[in-house]
Amino acid sequence: MKASAWSRSFFVCALGVLGACSEPQEPGSRVVSLRVLAQETDVPYARPGESVHIRSLAFDPQGRTIEWAWATCVNPNSSEPLNCIDQIATEAGASGTLPLLARGPGVDAVDVVVPDDVLTSLPEAARSNASVGVLSVACPGTLTLETGAADLPFRCAEAGSGRVLGLDEFIVGVKRIVARNQDRNQNPVIARVTFDGSEWPEDEVRSVSPCSETGDDVGGCADNLQHELSAELTPDSFERGETEWGDRFDEQLIVQYFATEGNFESEVRIADSPKNKWAPRQQASGTDVALWFVAHDSRGGVNWVTRRVHVD
Repeated sequence: MKASAWSRSFFVCALGVLGACSEPQEPGSRVVSLRVLAQETDVPYARPGESVHIRSLAFDPQGRTIEWAWATCVNPNSSEPLNCIDQIATEAGASGTLPLLARGPGVDAVDVVVPDDVLTSLPEAARSNASVGVLSVACPGTLTLETGAADLPFRCAEAGSGRVLGLDEFIVGVKRIVARNQDRNQNPVIARVTFDGSEWPEDEVRSVSPCSETGDDVGGCADNLQHELSAELTPDSFERGETEWGDRFDEQLIVQYFATEGNFESEVRIADSPKNKWAPRQQASGTDVALWFVAHDSRGGVNWVTRRVHVD
């Protein structure tokens, strides 16, 4: 499950969290290029003046150092990432400098303080839409800030050669923090992961055999080489109730499956029925494969766990 949009001359991905950005040459569940698979806030619904910590789940198969930059937009006019970026670029043009929260190699997490007036600055009828958009840029090279640029207010260049990377070679995304006086939302909790029906502890590396399949269909593998995987959530992860605005809610939850190699039967499963099938392709022979299980709720909550497999 991924969403992407081209506008003017840059590429932005969003899933409510930062999505996975790639051309559709590989299944979205197979991580073969720089990806930011998810971002989690410790307080998805935050109060004015509250500090929120955001962390990223990012992976680069090439092992390059990722330089990050972070900025915010307060109460953007829409939930579209482009709107938040435009607001930040406008502020940068007026001040001559980008209003960054943090920047640097490996800075894949940041703390954001929700403005005290995030709610009161809006008309009362619009306060249910109050939010802070947190822009992140993940550059596998050198990030240059350019406040006068006609499209993005930054450039990402390859380390060493200085080649300016294409717009599909680095990641730009926006994570939304919902602002509320009273409402809260907890992140979903992954209670356990199973492999072929048995508990799969985080520190256990499973060994498997590859199938002869070299394409993208898990069904092309023999049944005994397909493995059942499941990420099960706690009952408390499924929240329901009434907001401070009087609206009823009943959260919908999903689990996304990612791996550095192999095929999944489904890229996304609903959390009530999380069992999935996965099989390593012939290309995975003799390698270690990382797998990620990412849980999302429909109100911006996120959590993930990682497992590893060795392919004989």
